Amino acid sequence: VPSDLDAAVPDEMMAEAKKRGMEVHVLLMPFVPPNVRPEDQPLRIDGTIPQPPQVALNACLNSPGAAAYALGVVQDTVQHYPNLNGLSIDWAEYGAYRLEDHFTCFCPHCERKAVELGFDWGIVRRDVTALWDWLHSLTPERLALTCRLLDSPSALLELLAHYPGWLQLLQFKARSVMDFYRKARQLLDSMELDQVTLSARGWPPPWNRSSGLDYRGLSEVCAAVTPKLFTFDYSALPRWYGETLLAWNPRLTESGILDVLVEWMNLPDDFESRSFANYHIPAPGEPHPARIEAYQIRLDEVVDQVGGRARVYPFAHAFLPEPQWEQMISVIRASRVDGMWVQMYGYLSDRKLEILRQMWR
Repeated sequence: VPSDLDAAVPDEMMAEAKKRGMEVHVLLMPFVPPNVRPEDQPLRIDGTIPQPPQVALNACLNSPGAAAYALGVVQDTVQHYPNLNGLSIDWAEYGAYRLEDHFTCFCPHCERKAVELGFDWGIVRRDVTALWDWLHSLTPERLALTCRLLDSPSALLELLAHYPGWLQLLQFKARSVMDFYRKARQLLDSMELDQVTLSARGWPPPWNRSSGLDYRGLSEVCAAVTPKLFTFDYSALPRWYGETLLAWNPRLTESGILDVLVEWMNLPDDFESRSFANYHIPAPGEPHPARIEAYQIRLDEVVDQVGGRARVYPFAHAFLPEPQWEQMISVIRASRVDGMWVQMYGYLSDRKLEILRQMWR
Protein backbone atom coordinates (compact mmCIF):
# COMPACT_ATOMS: atom_id res chain seq x y z
CA VAL A 1 0.00 0.00 0.00
CA PRO A 2 1.50 3.42 -0.92
CA SER A 3 2.59 5.37 2.14
CA ASP A 4 0.76 8.50 0.96
CA LEU A 5 -2.54 6.72 0.25
CA ASP A 6 -5.50 8.63 1.68
CA ALA A 7 -8.21 6.03 2.28
CA ALA A 8 -10.73 8.78 3.04
CA VAL A 9 -10.80 10.06 -0.56
CA PRO A 10 -13.27 7.43 -1.92
CA ASP A 11 -15.65 8.11 0.99
CA GLU A 12 -15.47 11.84 0.34
CA MET A 13 -16.09 11.35 -3.38
CA MET A 14 -19.10 9.13 -2.73
CA ALA A 15 -20.55 11.56 -0.20
CA GLU A 16 -20.19 14.44 -2.64
CA ALA A 17 -21.79 12.42 -5.44
CA LYS A 18 -24.74 11.50 -3.24
CA LYS A 19 -25.12 15.16 -2.22
CA ARG A 20 -25.42 16.06 -5.90
CA GLY A 21 -28.11 13.45 -6.48
CA MET A 22 -25.80 11.08 -8.36
CA GLU A 23 -25.57 7.32 -8.09
CA VAL A 24 -22.35 5.64 -7.01
CA HIS A 25 -21.10 2.50 -8.73
CA VAL A 26 -17.79 0.78 -8.05
CA LEU A 27 -15.79 -1.02 -10.71
CA LEU A 28 -14.34 -4.37 -9.57
CA MET A 29 -12.00 -6.83 -11.27
CA PRO A 30 -12.42 -9.78 -8.89
CA PHE A 31 -10.73 -12.40 -11.10
CA VAL A 32 -7.45 -10.54 -11.38
CA PRO A 33 -5.87 -11.41 -8.03
CA PRO A 34 -2.32 -10.26 -7.29
CA ASN A 35 0.32 -12.86 -8.12
CA VAL A 36 -2.19 -15.32 -9.54
CA ARG A 37 -0.93 -18.89 -9.18
CA PRO A 38 -0.38 -21.04 -12.30
CA GLU A 39 -2.84 -23.63 -11.00
CA ASP A 40 -5.54 -20.94 -10.91
CA GLN A 41 -4.94 -19.66 -14.44
CA PRO A 42 -6.81 -20.74 -17.58
CA LEU A 43 -5.19 -23.69 -19.35
CA ARG A 44 -5.06 -23.84 -23.15
CA ILE A 45 -5.82 -26.99 -25.11
CA ASP A 46 -2.08 -27.58 -25.62
CA GLY A 47 -1.42 -27.49 -21.86
CA THR A 48 0.14 -24.01 -21.71
CA ILE A 49 -0.97 -21.05 -19.60
CA PRO A 50 -0.87 -17.33 -20.51
CA GLN A 51 2.46 -15.65 -19.86
CA PRO A 52 3.55 -11.99 -19.78
CA PRO A 53 3.35 -9.84 -21.78
CA GLN A 54 -0.37 -10.36 -21.45
CA VAL A 55 -3.09 -7.71 -21.15
CA ALA A 56 -4.50 -9.39 -18.07
CA LEU A 57 -3.46 -12.50 -16.19
CA ASN A 58 -6.98 -13.50 -15.21
CA ALA A 59 -7.73 -16.44 -12.99
CA CYS A 60 -10.03 -19.20 -14.20
CA LEU A 61 -13.61 -18.70 -13.05
CA ASN A 62 -13.86 -22.36 -12.05
CA SER A 63 -10.81 -22.38 -9.81
CA PRO A 64 -12.24 -22.78 -6.29
CA GLY A 65 -9.57 -20.48 -4.86
CA ALA A 66 -10.14 -17.79 -7.48
CA ALA A 67 -13.92 -18.00 -7.13
CA ALA A 68 -13.68 -17.65 -3.35
CA TYR A 69 -11.37 -14.65 -3.78
CA ALA A 70 -13.76 -13.04 -6.26
CA LEU A 71 -16.78 -13.35 -3.98
CA GLY A 72 -14.64 -12.11 -1.10
CA VAL A 73 -13.82 -8.96 -3.10
CA VAL A 74 -17.54 -8.38 -3.65
CA GLN A 75 -18.35 -8.89 0.02
CA ASP A 76 -15.49 -6.71 1.29
CA THR A 77 -16.47 -3.88 -1.07
CA VAL A 78 -20.12 -3.68 -0.08
CA GLN A 79 -19.30 -4.06 3.60
CA HIS A 80 -16.93 -1.10 3.40
CA TYR A 81 -19.27 0.96 1.18
CA PRO A 82 -22.79 -0.09 2.20
CA ASN A 83 -24.45 2.87 0.43
CA LEU A 84 -23.38 1.88 -3.06
CA ASN A 85 -25.92 1.82 -5.85
CA GLY A 86 -24.15 -0.82 -7.87
CA LEU A 87 -21.15 -2.94 -8.71
CA SER A 88 -19.73 -2.98 -12.22
CA ILE A 89 -17.85 -6.25 -12.68
CA ASP A 90 -15.03 -6.38 -15.21
CA TRP A 91 -12.97 -9.31 -16.52
CA ALA A 92 -15.24 -11.94 -14.99
CA GLU A 93 -14.88 -13.83 -18.25
CA TYR A 94 -12.32 -15.75 -20.29
CA GLY A 95 -9.65 -14.03 -22.34
CA ALA A 96 -9.93 -12.93 -25.97
CA TYR A 97 -6.93 -10.64 -26.44
CA ARG A 98 -4.85 -13.34 -28.12
CA LEU A 99 -5.86 -16.03 -30.57
CA GLU A 100 -4.62 -18.64 -28.10
CA ASP A 101 -7.05 -17.30 -25.47
CA HIS A 102 -9.98 -18.78 -27.38
CA PHE A 103 -8.62 -22.26 -26.72
CA THR A 104 -9.24 -22.12 -22.96
CA CYS A 105 -10.06 -23.40 -20.51
CA PHE A 106 -9.01 -27.03 -20.12
CA CYS A 107 -7.82 -27.00 -16.52
CA PRO A 108 -8.89 -29.77 -14.12
CA HIS A 109 -11.36 -27.39 -12.44
CA CYS A 110 -13.17 -26.75 -15.73
CA GLU A 111 -13.18 -30.40 -16.72
CA ARG A 112 -14.67 -31.36 -13.37
CA LYS A 113 -17.40 -28.73 -13.58
CA ALA A 114 -18.17 -29.48 -17.23
CA VAL A 115 -18.70 -33.16 -16.50
CA GLU A 116 -20.92 -32.27 -13.52
CA LEU A 117 -23.02 -30.06 -15.80
CA GLY A 118 -23.43 -32.83 -18.36
CA PHE A 119 -21.09 -31.62 -21.11
CA ASP A 120 -19.27 -34.23 -23.17
CA TRP A 121 -15.73 -33.09 -22.42
CA GLY A 122 -14.21 -35.69 -24.69
CA ILE A 123 -16.02 -34.25 -27.70
CA VAL A 124 -15.10 -30.72 -26.62
CA ARG A 125 -11.41 -31.61 -26.42
CA ARG A 126 -11.54 -33.45 -29.75
CA ASP A 127 -13.11 -30.57 -31.68
CA VAL A 128 -11.07 -27.80 -30.09
CA THR A 129 -7.90 -29.78 -30.80
CA ALA A 130 -9.00 -30.18 -34.42
CA LEU A 131 -9.21 -26.42 -34.96
CA TRP A 132 -5.96 -25.84 -33.05
CA ASP A 133 -4.19 -28.28 -35.37
CA TRP A 134 -5.88 -26.85 -38.48
CA LEU A 135 -4.73 -23.32 -37.62
CA HIS A 136 -1.16 -24.63 -37.36
CA SER A 137 -1.26 -25.83 -40.98
CA LEU A 138 -2.78 -22.91 -42.86
CA THR A 139 -2.30 -22.25 -46.54
CA PRO A 140 -3.46 -19.26 -48.63
CA GLU A 141 -6.29 -21.48 -49.90
CA ARG A 142 -7.43 -22.26 -46.35
CA LEU A 143 -7.31 -18.56 -45.50
CA ALA A 144 -9.54 -17.83 -48.48
CA LEU A 145 -11.93 -20.53 -47.28
CA THR A 146 -12.39 -18.77 -43.94
CA CYS A 147 -13.49 -15.62 -45.74
CA ARG A 148 -16.03 -17.55 -47.83
CA LEU A 149 -17.52 -18.92 -44.61
CA LEU A 150 -18.57 -15.40 -43.66
CA ASP A 151 -20.94 -15.32 -46.62
CA SER A 152 -22.25 -18.85 -46.21
CA PRO A 153 -24.41 -19.63 -43.16
CA SER A 154 -24.91 -23.09 -44.65
CA ALA A 155 -21.15 -23.77 -44.59
CA LEU A 156 -20.93 -22.60 -40.98
CA LEU A 157 -23.79 -24.86 -39.98
CA GLU A 158 -22.04 -27.73 -41.75
CA LEU A 159 -18.93 -27.15 -39.66
CA LEU A 160 -20.85 -26.94 -36.39
CA ALA A 161 -22.76 -30.11 -37.25
CA HIS A 162 -19.47 -32.00 -37.59
CA TYR A 163 -17.66 -30.24 -34.72
CA PRO A 164 -20.35 -29.77 -32.03
CA GLY A 165 -17.73 -29.62 -29.29
CA TRP A 166 -17.18 -25.96 -30.05
CA LEU A 167 -20.78 -25.10 -29.27
CA GLN A 168 -20.50 -27.06 -26.04
CA LEU A 169 -17.36 -25.13 -25.10
CA LEU A 170 -19.09 -21.78 -25.69
CA GLN A 171 -22.10 -22.93 -23.69
CA PHE A 172 -19.85 -24.13 -20.88
CA LYS A 173 -18.02 -20.79 -20.69
CA ALA A 174 -21.35 -18.97 -20.53
CA ARG A 175 -22.51 -21.26 -17.70
CA SER A 176 -19.26 -20.60 -15.83
CA VAL A 177 -19.66 -16.82 -16.07
CA MET A 178 -23.36 -17.01 -15.16
CA ASP A 179 -22.52 -19.14 -12.12
CA PHE A 180 -20.32 -16.38 -10.71
CA TYR A 181 -22.88 -13.63 -11.32
CA ARG A 182 -25.67 -15.70 -9.75
CA LYS A 183 -23.55 -16.34 -6.67
CA ALA A 184 -22.63 -12.64 -6.46
CA ARG A 185 -26.32 -11.72 -6.66
CA GLN A 186 -27.21 -14.30 -4.01
CA LEU A 187 -24.45 -12.94 -1.77
CA LEU A 188 -25.76 -9.39 -2.02
CA ASP A 189 -29.31 -10.54 -1.36
CA SER A 190 -28.20 -12.55 1.68
CA MET A 191 -26.62 -9.36 3.04
CA GLU A 192 -29.97 -7.56 2.50
CA LEU A 193 -28.39 -5.40 -0.19
CA ASP A 194 -30.93 -6.06 -2.90
CA GLN A 195 -30.70 -2.36 -3.86
CA VAL A 196 -27.10 -2.87 -4.99
CA THR A 197 -27.24 -3.71 -8.70
CA LEU A 198 -24.84 -5.76 -10.77
CA SER A 199 -23.50 -4.74 -14.16
CA ALA A 200 -21.63 -7.17 -16.42
CA ARG A 201 -18.80 -5.42 -18.24
CA GLY A 202 -16.65 -6.98 -20.92
CA TRP A 203 -16.13 -7.87 -24.56
CA PRO A 204 -18.64 -6.82 -27.20
CA PRO A 205 -19.75 -9.15 -29.99
CA PRO A 206 -18.35 -11.31 -31.42
CA TRP A 207 -15.64 -11.82 -28.79
CA ASN A 208 -18.10 -12.01 -25.90
CA ARG A 209 -19.39 -15.37 -27.10
CA SER A 210 -15.95 -16.93 -26.69
CA SER A 211 -15.23 -15.03 -23.46
CA GLY A 212 -18.40 -16.47 -21.90
CA LEU A 213 -20.17 -13.13 -21.50
CA ASP A 214 -23.60 -14.26 -22.65
CA TYR A 215 -25.56 -11.01 -22.50
CA ARG A 216 -28.85 -12.80 -23.10
CA GLY A 217 -28.39 -14.96 -20.02
CA LEU A 218 -26.79 -12.26 -17.89
CA SER A 219 -29.80 -9.99 -18.41
CA GLU A 220 -31.73 -12.33 -16.10
CA VAL A 221 -29.34 -11.58 -13.21
CA CYS A 222 -27.81 -8.17 -13.92
CA ALA A 223 -29.52 -4.79 -13.98
CA ALA A 224 -27.29 -3.70 -16.85
CA VAL A 225 -24.75 -5.00 -19.34
CA THR A 226 -21.85 -2.82 -20.45
CA PRO A 227 -19.97 -3.89 -23.59
CA LYS A 228 -16.60 -2.16 -23.88
CA LEU A 229 -15.99 -0.08 -27.00
CA PHE A 230 -12.27 0.35 -26.41
CA THR A 231 -11.00 1.17 -29.88
CA PHE A 232 -7.34 1.28 -28.82
CA ASP A 233 -7.49 -2.45 -28.01
CA TYR A 234 -9.29 -3.25 -31.25
CA SER A 235 -6.67 -1.25 -33.18
CA ALA A 236 -4.08 -3.82 -32.10
CA LEU A 237 -6.15 -7.02 -32.19
CA PRO A 238 -5.45 -7.87 -35.86
CA ARG A 239 -1.72 -7.76 -35.14
CA TRP A 240 -2.00 -9.67 -31.86
CA TYR A 241 -3.93 -12.47 -33.57
CA GLY A 242 -1.89 -12.21 -36.75
CA GLU A 243 1.46 -12.59 -35.04
CA THR A 244 0.31 -15.90 -33.62
CA LEU A 245 -0.92 -17.16 -36.99
CA LEU A 246 2.31 -16.15 -38.69
CA ALA A 247 4.40 -17.85 -36.00
CA TRP A 248 2.37 -21.01 -36.54
CA ASN A 249 2.45 -20.66 -40.33
CA PRO A 250 5.65 -18.88 -41.41
CA ARG A 251 4.90 -19.40 -45.13
CA LEU A 252 1.92 -17.05 -44.95
CA THR A 253 2.22 -13.27 -45.38
CA GLU A 254 1.34 -10.46 -43.01
CA SER A 255 -0.99 -8.83 -45.53
CA GLY A 256 -2.79 -12.09 -46.34
CA ILE A 257 -3.38 -12.85 -42.67
CA LEU A 258 -4.50 -9.31 -41.89
CA ASP A 259 -6.94 -9.17 -44.80
CA VAL A 260 -8.73 -12.19 -43.34
CA LEU A 261 -8.61 -11.06 -39.71
CA VAL A 262 -9.90 -7.55 -40.41
CA GLU A 263 -12.85 -9.03 -42.31
CA TRP A 264 -13.58 -11.65 -39.67
CA MET A 265 -13.44 -9.10 -36.84
CA ASN A 266 -15.45 -6.49 -38.77
CA LEU A 267 -12.78 -3.85 -38.09
CA PRO A 268 -12.65 -2.02 -41.44
CA ASP A 269 -9.81 0.42 -42.05
CA ASP A 270 -8.37 2.53 -44.86
CA PHE A 271 -4.83 1.14 -45.08
CA GLU A 272 -3.69 0.81 -48.69
CA SER A 273 -1.49 -2.13 -47.72
CA ARG A 274 -1.66 -4.06 -44.50
CA SER A 275 1.26 -4.87 -42.24
CA PHE A 276 1.55 -5.63 -38.53
CA ALA A 277 3.22 -2.24 -37.97
CA ASN A 278 -0.09 -0.51 -38.81
CA TYR A 279 -1.97 -2.25 -36.02
CA HIS A 280 -0.90 -1.08 -32.60
CA ILE A 281 -2.27 0.77 -29.59
CA PRO A 282 -2.26 4.37 -30.85
CA ALA A 283 -0.35 7.15 -29.15
CA PRO A 284 -2.40 9.95 -27.55
CA GLY A 285 -3.94 11.99 -30.33
CA GLU A 286 -3.16 9.41 -33.03
CA PRO A 287 -6.22 8.37 -35.09
CA HIS A 288 -7.49 4.87 -34.46
CA PRO A 289 -7.61 2.79 -37.65
CA ALA A 290 -10.96 1.02 -37.21
CA ARG A 291 -13.87 3.05 -38.50
CA ILE A 292 -16.12 4.11 -35.66
CA GLU A 293 -19.32 3.13 -37.48
CA ALA A 294 -18.20 -0.52 -37.26
CA TYR A 295 -19.30 -0.46 -33.62
CA GLN A 296 -22.96 0.19 -34.43
CA ILE A 297 -23.62 -3.44 -35.31
CA ARG A 298 -22.06 -4.56 -32.02
CA LEU A 299 -24.46 -2.36 -30.06
CA ASP A 300 -27.43 -3.62 -32.06
CA GLU A 301 -26.48 -7.21 -31.31
CA VAL A 302 -26.26 -6.61 -27.56
CA VAL A 303 -29.58 -4.73 -27.46
CA ASP A 304 -31.26 -7.58 -29.35
CA GLN A 305 -29.70 -10.23 -27.11
CA VAL A 306 -30.80 -8.47 -23.91
CA GLY A 307 -34.32 -7.96 -25.26
CA GLY A 308 -35.27 -5.27 -22.77
CA ARG A 309 -34.63 -7.44 -19.70
CA ALA A 310 -31.69 -5.26 -18.62
CA ARG A 311 -30.32 -1.89 -19.57
CA VAL A 312 -27.48 -1.56 -22.06
CA TYR A 313 -24.79 0.97 -21.15
CA PRO A 314 -21.79 0.64 -23.48
CA PHE A 315 -18.43 1.73 -22.09
CA ALA A 316 -16.79 4.30 -24.35
CA HIS A 317 -13.14 5.17 -23.79
CA ALA A 318 -11.96 8.77 -23.97
CA PHE A 319 -8.59 7.67 -25.36
CA LEU A 320 -9.51 8.88 -28.84
CA PRO A 321 -8.70 11.98 -30.93
CA GLU A 322 -11.44 14.56 -30.55
CA PRO A 323 -13.06 13.99 -34.00
CA GLN A 324 -13.29 10.23 -33.39
CA TRP A 325 -14.50 10.82 -29.83
CA GLU A 326 -17.34 12.87 -31.32
CA GLN A 327 -18.05 10.09 -33.83
CA MET A 328 -18.18 7.47 -31.09
CA ILE A 329 -20.63 9.47 -29.01
CA SER A 330 -22.74 10.07 -32.11
CA VAL A 331 -22.93 6.33 -32.85
CA ILE A 332 -23.89 5.51 -29.25
CA ARG A 333 -26.35 8.40 -29.03
CA ALA A 334 -28.15 7.30 -32.20
CA SER A 335 -28.34 3.65 -31.16
CA ARG A 336 -31.01 1.88 -29.10
CA VAL A 337 -28.91 1.73 -25.91
CA ASP A 338 -30.11 3.20 -22.63
CA GLY A 339 -27.09 5.41 -21.99
CA MET A 340 -23.32 5.16 -21.76
CA TRP A 341 -20.44 4.99 -19.34
CA VAL A 342 -17.23 6.88 -20.04
CA GLN A 343 -13.87 5.38 -19.19
CA MET A 344 -11.27 8.10 -18.81
CA TYR A 345 -7.87 6.96 -17.49
CA GLY A 346 -6.96 10.64 -17.47
CA TYR A 347 -7.74 11.22 -21.17
CA LEU A 348 -11.07 12.99 -20.68
CA SER A 349 -10.02 16.61 -21.33
CA ASP A 350 -12.20 19.68 -20.85
CA ARG A 351 -12.74 19.78 -24.61
CA LYS A 352 -13.84 16.14 -24.70
CA LEU A 353 -16.20 16.80 -21.82
CA GLU A 354 -17.67 19.68 -23.79
CA ILE A 355 -18.07 17.44 -26.84
CA LEU A 356 -19.81 14.86 -24.65
CA ARG A 357 -22.16 17.48 -23.24
CA GLN A 358 -23.03 18.91 -26.66
CA MET A 359 -23.48 15.54 -28.35
CA TRP A 360 -25.57 13.98 -25.60
CA ARG A 361 -27.78 17.06 -25.28
